[in-house]
Amino acid sequence: MRQNEIISSTDFASWAFGLLIVLAIFALCVWAIKQLQRQQFNSGERLQIVGGLSLGMREKLVLVQAGKKQLILGVTPTRIEMLHVLEGDDCLNKATFEPPENSFAYKLKQAIKGKVDA
Repeated sequence: MRQNEIISSTDFASWAFGLLIVLAIFALCVWAIKQLQRQQFNSGERLQIVGGLSLGMREKLVLVQAGKKQLILGVTPTRIEMLHVLEGDDCLNKATFEPPENSFAYKLKQAIKGKVDA
């Protein structure tokens, strides 16, 4: 290639075509990864956090639903430990819990609904 030669249109077209192919392959890989992740989360039994309770600055109790079982976990910054397993009729139902009327959670819930008592 000569030093004074200007880039021809065929050189530019082949460069642009190569760039488009690389970008298309990249987009295809991103799409495939998203599809694989979506299938991975939808298959099998799912984990779901049912509730939690803060015990201190960095300690928590967490109730996790794993299929038909519920696990009570103790969570600290350095460790997660299973404390108890609930199965069958022992499982806690989160829909039945209603906070007491004098609690902040109840008052906030009512304020969000627009039923604030003065």
